[in-house]
Order: sequence, then structure tokens, then C-alpha cells
Amino acid sequence: MADIKVRDVAKKGVKTINKAVVQTERFKDTIVRTKEKAEESVSNDINANEYASNKIKFATNRGVDEGIHQFNKQGQKSLMKTKENYQKSKAKIKAFKKKMQGKSKAKSTVKNTKTAIKTSKEVAKKAEKTAKETVKASKRAAQIAKETAKRTAQGIKLAVKATISAIKAIIAGTKALIAAIVAGGWVAVIVIVVICLVGLLVSSIFGIFFSSEKTSANAVTMNEVVAECNQEFANKIQSIQDSNAHDEYVLDGSMASWKDILLVYTIKQSNGKNETDVVTMDDNKKKVLKEIFWDMNSLSSEVKEETVTERGVNTDEEPTEVEKKVLHIKITSKSVEDMKSQYNFNTAQNNQLAELSSDKYSSLWGGVIYGSNGSGEYVNWRQGDPSWSNVRIGNTSSTVGRIGCLVTSIAILIEKSGVNTTISPFNPGTFVEALNKNSGFDGSGNLQYAAVSKAVPGFKYVGNVNLRGKSRSEKLATISQYFSQGYYLTAEVKGATQGSQHWVAITRVDSVNVMMVDPASSQTIMWNAYEVGKTTQFNYFKAE
Repeated sequence: MADIKVRDVAKKGVKTINKAVVQTERFKDTIVRTKEKAEESVSNDINANEYASNKIKFATNRGVDEGIHQFNKQGQKSLMKTKENYQKSKAKIKAFKKKMQGKSKAKSTVKNTKTAIKTSKEVAKKAEKTAKETVKASKRAAQIAKETAKRTAQGIKLAVKATISAIKAIIAGTKALIAAIVAGGWVAVIVIVVICLVGLLVSSIFGIFFSSEKTSANAVTMNEVVAECNQEFANKIQSIQDSNAHDEYVLDGSMASWKDILLVYTIKQSNGKNETDVVTMDDNKKKVLKEIFWDMNSLSSEVKEETVTERGVNTDEEPTEVEKKVLHIKITSKSVEDMKSQYNFNTAQNNQLAELSSDKYSSLWGGVIYGSNGSGEYVNWRQGDPSWSNVRIGNTSSTVGRIGCLVTSIAILIEKSGVNTTISPFNPGTFVEALNKNSGFDGSGNLQYAAVSKAVPGFKYVGNVNLRGKSRSEKLATISQYFSQGYYLTAEVKGATQGSQHWVAITRVDSVNVMMVDPASSQTIMWNAYEVGKTTQFNYFKAE
């Protein structure tokens, strides 16, 4: 007899890993990878989002179908087993009856035989009933599994897309999946894994990207606290103006960017160990954020007697010199590097800061600062962006980077409005190229407004409003009036004098402030960044 060969199996040691670290590492780039996929072109007809969605849909459906197939397979197996037992019972009954027919001598035997036959019939009936119930149970279980799997698959597809709203939808929809968890099986495993992974992500420093999403009707979101801080900052500037007699004022310096403020807040709360979640907001967290805000922004003021050169409304008028009291309000801001030293960040915190401040997350900060209703890419559009800063304005030698504040502002409003456009991809650069094809600029590079609706038919220039000579309250009331009527506004904020013009896109108006996206800076409050007196006019557009 041949010897039986035994294959040696190497002993494998059990490796332990830090699952939390591994999962965090796997998930920290999910948002960025998804965004990058969305920006790639897969084919002429299918963009990356559709391609990714189809891939997820295929994989998810395959998993669902396989689960249901296995579920049905087990049900059918049970049914066949019951049917087989039933047939065996019938055969035994038939054999037993035949045997009993040849043994009819004793009454007791006959009586016992009848009892046995009766019992066998009852067994057969029960077997048949069990078989029917098994069929019904199998169908019902399969239907439940299919429906549960369908719902779970939808949740998984949303999670894989890794968008902020999708993650929040899964968190909000967790209650609807409790039944699936209670039911057990592979469906419960998938649901639990998704919930755990989402929980792992939002409890890390990357939870800051979900902090402006509403989790309940009464929840305070990050963008609301940002707006509150902006309001307090504006109130302080107004208070300085009210308490110092002056003819005009000059605002020097600029506020620290909210991205930097939120970076410092996130890392300070985390302490390098994810000690405190940065998704939710409460009174203590709001207090910490406001302390950081005022540590990074300070105001000082001084009134000086100065000789000021004034120009008339018409450019052909001779400028005049007058003596005025000028209030100088100085904004002193600190950088992230300054705060690292001030707060004594440890090595772990510095590592987290380096990761979170990476350019690959830059497009996500708009959603945190402005909220989900203003989180589009357009909040990050700047005329100096290398992607389009060198695009020529008409037939001039000027570029978007040099004089493109107005067209960048209009592009921002077009994108914000959501109107359909054949320009793809749409951004300030491609918008200017479309204007160039429609005689959008004169020989000096001045925009010909009629070309806007030629480039984007759903967005039309309506008119211009002069704000010269109006007070702050009058300007605010006029801007608010047009904004509330659904118009899209671009405002000139540097006085419209020769060689000094700058346009911004107005995104929101409240009882005190005008909010903007500035093509030249990250400032968001128009009259914190620019002097009220130099807001001379605005254009208004209609989206159709």
C-alpha cells in the first residue's frame, strides 16, 4: 500500500492589529478619492460619477442577488427535504396497510392497526401542512430578505459615494435598518459594518467636514456658529465707528480665514487623540471656537487728520484735496503657524494638522463654512486660480488673473443659480472662453453684458443700480430689496475710480451684513473687507 503523503503546513502566528487605526487610514482619503474619481472622464458618454455608481451598483446588486439566491436555495432545500419525508411517510403507510390486511385474526391487532393507520395519516397531514408552511415561509423570508437587501444596498451606495449628505442620510436612516439588524444574517452584518465605519469616520478629525449638516431640527451647525462669529466681528467694527467721530474710515488688514480658524479648532479639540468629536456643536464647543476666533483676530483703531484727494463722479473732473478726520480700523490676524506655537501643539496634533490642511481636502471647506446650501465649488473660485488665470480677455493682452474679477463673479453666480449650460466643465475660464466666442469684450476688455446670455442662455443681465451718495443703511436696504426678489447681484466695492475697480458676487443678505464670494480673497463679509462708502453700484441678473 502506498504511503500517504502528508503536506506540511506552516504554523501561522496570530497577528494583532489596531483596527481603529487601519480603518481610519483607509477612510481618511475616501472623500478625496471619490472627488478625484468624479473629475476623471471615463468615456464620452459616462462621467466618473456614473461609472463609479454603475460599478457600485453592479457589485451591490451582485451581493444582494447572491444573498437572496442563497436564501432561496436554503428554503428550497428545506422544502425538498419535507417533500421527501412526506413521500417516505406515504410509502410506509402503504406498506403498513398491506401488512395489516394479512393479519386480521385478532381484534386487538386490527384495533392497533387502525390506530397506527390513523396516526400515520395524521403524520402525513402534518407533513403536508409543514411542507406548505415551509413554502410560504421560504417565499416570505425571501421577499423580506430581498426588500431588506434592497434598502441596505441603497444605503451602501450612498455611503460609498462618500458625500457629506450621503453619510448624514445613513446616520439619519439608521433607525430604519434596526429591523434588518434584529433579523440577523448577512444583511445585519453589512448594516452594522457600514454604521461602524461611518461612526469611525465622523468621530475622527475628518468629522469637521460633516459639522454643517443638520442631524436634528434643533441642532446647531458649524456654519451657523461661523455666521454668528462674523456678526459679532461686524458689530465690533460698527461699534468702533459709532464711538469715534470721523468723516470716513479705512479698514486695514483682513480677518483670518475661516479655514485656518476651523483647522486650529479641530486639532485643538482632538488633542491628537480624537478626544472630542467635531461633528456636533454644543455650548462648550461654541465657547472654545469663539475663543480661538478672537485669539486669531483682533481690532484696533486710531483717528487721524489727513488730506484726502476726492474725485468727482465724472472722470473728466479735476480731483480736489480736502482735510478730513479719517478713522483707521486695523485688523490683526494670526496664522495657523502662530497658533501652533501659542497653543503648544504636540507631535500628534502637528501630524493631524499637516494631514487636514492638505490641498486634497481644500474643496470641502466651503461646505463647512457656508453650509450645504452654499457649499458648491464656486465658493472657492478665485480669478488668480492657475487653472484659468492666464485665459485672455477678448482680444486684449489682459487675463482673467489681472482684470477678471467681474467675469469671475458672474461665473460664481451662474454656478450658484444652477441654470443649465452647454459649457462643460463650467468655471470662470471656460465662461470667458465662451464670452470671447460671442464678442463678449470691447477693445479695452470691458464686458459687453449682452454676451452673457449668449454664452449662458438661462442667465441674463437685467440692469445696474447706482449707490453713490447713499448711507450704509440705504445701500443695505437697496441690495436686500433686489436680492429678496430673486436677482443675482455683483457689487463694485472699490469706488469705481480710474484704475481702482473690484467686483464681488453677493451670496446672502441679512439685517446687518452683505455676504459675498470675493474673487480676490477668502473674506466673506463685504463691509468688513471693503469700506461701505466705496460700494458704488451693483449689477443684477435673472436666472431662467
